[in-house]
Amino acid sequence: MSQTWVKSLDSLKNSLPLGEFSVWVKPLGAIEKNSTLHLLAPSASALKYINNHKKIKSAIALAVAEQNRTLKIRFGVTDAAKTNPEQKKHHTTPLFPEYTFENLVLGSANEVAALASRQIAQKIGSSPYNPFIIYGESGLGKTHLMQAAGHLALEKNPGSRIIYVPLMDFVRNITTSLRHNTIENVKLFYQSADLLLVDDIHLIAGKDKSQEEFFHIFNFLFSTKKQIIFTCDQPPKNIKDLENRLKTRFSQGLNLQLSPPELEMRAAILLKKSQNPQISLSLSEDVALFIASHVTSNVRDLEGALLKLKAFVDFSRIDHSSISKDVVEGALGDLISPKKRLVEINEVQKTVSKYYGITVSDLISNSRKQHLVRARQMAIYLCHNLTTLSLSKIGQNFGNRDHSTVLYSCERVKELMETNEEIKNDFENIKIKITNL
Repeated sequence: MSQTWVKSLDSLKNSLPLGEFSVWVKPLGAIEKNSTLHLLAPSASALKYINNHKKIKSAIALAVAEQNRTLKIRFGVTDAAKTNPEQKKHHTTPLFPEYTFENLVLGSANEVAALASRQIAQKIGSSPYNPFIIYGESGLGKTHLMQAAGHLALEKNPGSRIIYVPLMDFVRNITTSLRHNTIENVKLFYQSADLLLVDDIHLIAGKDKSQEEFFHIFNFLFSTKKQIIFTCDQPPKNIKDLENRLKTRFSQGLNLQLSPPELEMRAAILLKKSQNPQISLSLSEDVALFIASHVTSNVRDLEGALLKLKAFVDFSRIDHSSISKDVVEGALGDLISPKKRLVEINEVQKTVSKYYGITVSDLISNSRKQHLVRARQMAIYLCHNLTTLSLSKIGQNFGNRDHSTVLYSCERVKELMETNEEIKNDFENIKIKITNL
């Protein structure tokens, strides 16, 4: 593509309303030849629209002149449009190719929202869940879910018009259109959507003119049975400086929350993303769990940790297929430094009981059954490692056992871990679960 045109696009993005730029200008092909810039529309109808709108042509001419005053501009259509003039072009705004349901890791944190998103995408125009709002803290995968719905909707109905816009781009579009007196064009652009996807809708709070125009767009889409999906950082009813008429409309649909992913889900996310060709790291489940036990906040931080690990492995010339916990510790530094947390003895007992499939009563009983003894010794050893209680106090919480019994349990588990890999793995896995409660 012509470098003059690439630079001109940056200028046009700021001078034209987003709707006109995204639909009519950005898709133009550009060939610079013999002091002429040939701008090629993807279809005859697109060329006709540009020729009929002098403001667009004038903006293009000005942007190109700023880069190269000697260039002449010629408008035309692509060769593909010439050979197949009947082919229709269904305009959609770009969606991130990796944000699909196939690339989504499911867990209790997002399962309901994912099922709702999939059902809505399959029933554009007839879903009862309209609008659909996915809310939660930053980095939990809200945009991924919303765009996955867009991809699926387009797959089911290739002729659908999917429009995705971050809220601040919408605000900029409104501001620019007011300056150019093209607000009606902006509204027509968004009202043409079969599925409207808006990221970070909470940012519209306090922006009166944007709220007013969005209210009219929303009403039109809702009344014509078009689907609307938003992401938000909180329930719409809690957004300050949001007009009540928008609050009520947002709240009348389906609002679902995404929670931070649990330990197993975080590990699964790491394993899946590590297989991405751009990452291509061979992580074992143990290593993934180890990283996930320290990076607990959100998906975005997990991705950051994975990229940091990749850089460390690449620059240190470490074999990608032999990444150990020691390598992770060297790569992630402070991210995986021990995190002190006050652990209660009942947390240890409940977690160990669940892990071994027994009850807490069995755990602290006097039964000498081998599987109960092993679980009891493990629980005592974990209490010694993770709590600040004395051996005597631990013994009191395990059926009033004495100091020497508790000490024997600790020494026995420590001895077994040196020779029995299964016992060692049990200890590591239970410890991770306890420290991430």
